[in-house]
Amino acid sequence: MGDPTPLGRGGWFDGRRTPRLALVVALLIAFMFILVRFIHTRSPGEGWGGHGDGLVILHVFEFACLAFMLLSFLHAYLKWDRKKAILFFMFALIYGVILEEITVTFSGYYEYNPNAWIRFHNTMMAVPFCWTAVIYICVHLIEENEHLKSLKKLEKGLLAGVLAVSIDVGIDAIFVAYGLWRWAEGQWFGVPLANYTAWFMAVGGFVAVWSDIDGLKAHLPTKELGMAAGIVIAYGSLLVMVLATYLLTEAWFSW
Repeated sequence: MGDPTPLGRGGWFDGRRTPRLALVVALLIAFMFILVRFIHTRSPGEGWGGHGDGLVILHVFEFACLAFMLLSFLHAYLKWDRKKAILFFMFALIYGVILEEITVTFSGYYEYNPNAWIRFHNTMMAVPFCWTAVIYICVHLIEENEHLKSLKKLEKGLLAGVLAVSIDVGIDAIFVAYGLWRWAEGQWFGVPLANYTAWFMAVGGFVAVWSDIDGLKAHLPTKELGMAAGIVIAYGSLLVMVLATYLLTEAWFSW
């Protein structure tokens, strides 16, 4: 007989494989801490000046991220059915906006360039646009690979988180140098290690939740409630892990 478990409902955890994947992620984190601790990196200067063409880069980045998200939505619209594409992008975008707005407004840990054209309160909307597109790309890559598609939900989250950080670890330092945003402190070219934890948890958490909700044989309102509840849990986990990274970083660099 075939496997009666519906696609996407294959469980969260594999007793042998998932711990090994988690160990790989832990080793990558340890390597990053060691790298940053013993290799000096230059922090960007004060103010919003950046390089001479910083404002041009800022506005190009804004519209490039908007185009990236719209093209991703078009791809999902053609690949999936209309309801699934709208459900995914609606929640991914709202998730990114809330994540950025709460963090920027209440943490004071970073701020966006006030010259940005596309804004929502304290948030430069290019970043939630980018969050949304990157999350979709991670889901698409996993769905298109038969081996990755069979992973458990936590494993998909781990993989998506690593993919997201591999994207951000280079571009974040570049855009900080161009004055698109700035951090209160930073260990890697003006970027704090806690930022990479946030990327890992935000993308990985959303992908894990989506992998569960997408496999539900339920009506759309039930899926919407499930996504909302899952996002709250994912964001709570993100806050805990970011705080843990911040405290670990403080201890590591004071040693």
